Amino acid sequence: MVRSGTIQIVKVDVIDAMDNQSTTTSEEVAAARPSNSSSAATARISDLQLDVKVMGNNDVMIRVQSENVNYPGARLMSALRDLEFQVHHASMSCVNGLMLQDIVAKIPYGLTTEEAIKSALLWKLQQ
Repeated sequence: MVRSGTIQIVKVDVIDAMDNQSTTTSEEVAAARPSNSSSAATARISDLQLDVKVMGNNDVMIRVQSENVNYPGARLMSALRDLEFQVHHASMSCVNGLMLQDIVAKIPYGLTTEEAIKSALLWKLQQ
């Protein structure tokens, strides 16, 4: 993570689940932050891996791996609620400072592809 003035550059690793092979791509996301925001409540995303797999017509499996900082479980559940996912199953584990989260949920109206779901979740998690 590089901090320059009021712009924070965050590297996000996304795992493509379009097939059974895991392909990792990288995206750089710039998020504007006030220069004086040093409070503990400031949310940051770093080294987040997001895997999305659509199952059938209505369900999606979401797997998130991230550092166990800034309440990643609560942040993901809040993002899912805001996007109107109906969660059927949720599992969270912390291993060596990493938070592993597995979610099975009903896909909300309007999000029809794995890429659309990934984009919406990343957008919400960055807020």
